[in-house]
Amino acid sequence: MKESFSRQTSGTTLYRLCTSILFGLTLLVVFFCRFEATARDLRQEDLPQRNEFRIVIHCGLDLLQLWRSTELLREYPVETGKGGLGKQRSGDHCTPIGDYEVSWMASRNSSKGHKIVDHKSWCSRNKFMYASSGPSLEKLWAEPYGGDEATVISINYPNSKDREKGFTGECIHIHADKRIQDGMLKKSYGCIHMFPKNAMELYELIDIGTPVKILP
Repeated sequence: MKESFSRQTSGTTLYRLCTSILFGLTLLVVFFCRFEATARDLRQEDLPQRNEFRIVIHCGLDLLQLWRSTELLREYPVETGKGGLGKQRSGDHCTPIGDYEVSWMASRNSSKGHKIVDHKSWCSRNKFMYASSGPSLEKLWAEPYGGDEATVISINYPNSKDREKGFTGECIHIHADKRIQDGMLKKSYGCIHMFPKNAMELYELIDIGTPVKILP
């Protein structure tokens, strides 16, 4: 009888011990899962939100807007292509219409993006490059790009949808233009022209990957 009671007591104690261990392990797993989730959320909050901003260009109004979510932050006057809107081929001097994003950035004075250097900074095949020569209209250090305030925000025209339609062309940018006439910006060869001060302000606010919607 005593031996049976002892075995029963021992079994109960062992059961309680195992239950306590399992309960403790469960609490430990829950704690670490919550900790990892919190840490992951904090890491995501610390990351720069590349697409926090978006650019909307209203060509018919000669107006560029910078939005953050549903908040309108800035509005700038702009000028567009001398050939009109709806770019389809290289050399038509039209500004494209559609949804794009910032593909690369270059500036003479900012610490962000590529550094523009006299007689060495060009755009060719939609890429920034350092070289001793390049396309005649793509001298990024020159007055049409802002001169001593040169600022270039390049977009990914033609995008995949444009290429499916057979559209061609390259090196379409939002950029500074220092050739001001009677306080007005000049028409472009398809790019979006901005006053140099405005272009630099926009440049510092956005980043590669920022969405760019160009409307008629």
